[in-house]
Amino acid sequence: MGVKILRSQRLYVKELALDDAPFILDLLNTSGFLEFIGDRGVRSLEEAKAFCVKLRDNPAIHYQVVFLHSTHIPLGIISLVQRDYLPQPDIGFAFLPLHEGMGYAYEAAKLVLDDYFACHKAPIFATTMENNVRSISLLFRLGLTFERSLERDQQILHLYKKDPWNH
Repeated sequence: MGVKILRSQRLYVKELALDDAPFILDLLNTSGFLEFIGDRGVRSLEEAKAFCVKLRDNPAIHYQVVFLHSTHIPLGIISLVQRDYLPQPDIGFAFLPLHEGMGYAYEAAKLVLDDYFACHKAPIFATTMENNVRSISLLFRLGLTFERSLERDQQILHLYKKDPWNH
C-alpha cells in the first residue's frame, strides 16, 4: 500500500518522512512552537532526524506535513496524538510563521479531520493553553467545542471536542 496523501486545492498533506527533518528543525524552534507547544530540545539536523524517527516509531503519534502544491514547500504540521489522559486522539497543528494567517492551518486540519471521521466513528479532541487565542479560534472554526479545563504538568489547558455525528 502506498503513502496516503490528502489533497485540497492549495495543499497536500502526507505522513512525516525523514526527508522532512530540516523543516522539523526549523518548526520546533519557532517562537510559537516553543511558547505554545514546548521546547523539544532539537537543535541540530541530526537531532531533528532522530526526532522524526522517534515520532514515526510511536504508534500513538501521527505527524503529517502540510505542503503547498505549487512549490512543494513544507508549511506546517497537523498531528494526531493519542494522549494517556484522553479516550480518543488529540488534533494539533503548528505552522512556520511565514505561512500563518493564510488559511492553511484550517484547510489542512479540515482535510485531516475529514479523513479521521471517514475512518473512525469516534470523537476527536484538542488541547491548548488558555492564552493561545489563534489556536482556540481555529478549533472553533473547525467545529470543536469547549469541554472543560484540565491541569497537565502544572499547566491549565483547555480541552475541546468534536463528535463524528456533528461533522
